Amino acid sequence: MHVLTLISLIVLSTLPVEVRPLAGPSIRGQLVELSAEAVVVQTEAGPQRLALASLWELTAAPTPAAADRPVTVWVELMDGSLIRGDGYAVAAGTATVRTLAGQSLPIRTAAIRAVRFRDFASAPQLAQRWQELLEAKAAGDSLVIRRGDSLDQLTGAIRDVSNEAVQFESDGDVVQAKRTKLEGLLYYHPAAGELPRRSAQVTDACGSQWSVRSWSQTGGQLDLVTVAGVSVSLPLAQLKRIDFSSGNSEWLDALEPQTVSWRPFIPTKLPKEMVARLFAPRGSAAPGGHPLVLAGQEYERGLAVRSRTELVYRLAGDFRRFLAVAGIDDRVRPAGHVRLVISGDDRELFAQTMTGSDEPLAIDVDITGVKRLKILVDFGEQLDIADCLDLCDARITK
Repeated sequence: MHVLTLISLIVLSTLPVEVRPLAGPSIRGQLVELSAEAVVVQTEAGPQRLALASLWELTAAPTPAAADRPVTVWVELMDGSLIRGDGYAVAAGTATVRTLAGQSLPIRTAAIRAVRFRDFASAPQLAQRWQELLEAKAAGDSLVIRRGDSLDQLTGAIRDVSNEAVQFESDGDVVQAKRTKLEGLLYYHPAAGELPRRSAQVTDACGSQWSVRSWSQTGGQLDLVTVAGVSVSLPLAQLKRIDFSSGNSEWLDALEPQTVSWRPFIPTKLPKEMVARLFAPRGSAAPGGHPLVLAGQEYERGLAVRSRTELVYRLAGDFRRFLAVAGIDDRVRPAGHVRLVISGDDRELFAQTMTGSDEPLAIDVDITGVKRLKILVDFGEQLDIADCLDLCDARITK
């Protein structure tokens, strides 16, 4: 059993949780046991034991309250962990990161990919530019600075960091760059070997996300070790979510289709970009940018697909199930009438007419051995009026 193989037995009698399997309904109850092999939840019908390999996620129910301290630093580790904190300093190659929970973590800068000092949530163009700089090849460490409506970088070597300044060496000169003038820091790392496989992703109430290699329980806390070797203690009361699906499933909205084709029922001479905004499939958002909503429930992941659209995915890996909750989006109900067809390697696996008066439908399709998955949302009996089909929580699993 490779998932969370280093977890010691955890017995928790007072933590209310919701456990979502890769297939089937969710289970709510008190978390009784979490071991290397299974989760045991005490429900009204009695204890239920669920193998970790069959699970998608575990979430605290209700969600724990977040810290009321503002985030001033975002620290991304080499393993993909993202720490939301309010303190960052470096001395002699070791950073001290203060989390919003008040814990000070010693982290070698060799494990740190980037540090951001600004929130780009309301500035998408800056967020995109930050990501471009993060992914670009560099010859050294970088200071990221703001230039008008964009970001730029200065390349050199980052030394010590205090609350006021960053010691930065470039072309033999050492300067003290004021932190108030910086957007963030990018650390250079020569090519290295692959990191160990992630066993799970843990999200805490402060919004930090930890790519976990192993963990153990001590009293009322989880002692985590990330894939990059960073240790952190998380109070159980601050546990928000554990994602067990790493390697076992893929979100459909995160996959790049091999081909996408779509067209409205009535041909139009409008510019293609304008028509695309109305008819092209959208990941995790309904037309107009609204959340995906079925039967009053909002979904964070999925696809909104108009008729007539055909999506083809090339599958790499031993995937066995296609899972989704499908239905006409609440915002256009009770209108809408489409034909949903799912095929694997040109063989029809599922076909269903869906209307705005139907309840959402849980779809579970066997795709064992399929290498080419095709999803067709075809016209129904109402032309293409209100034909907005949501495929919520759409994913493929092993």
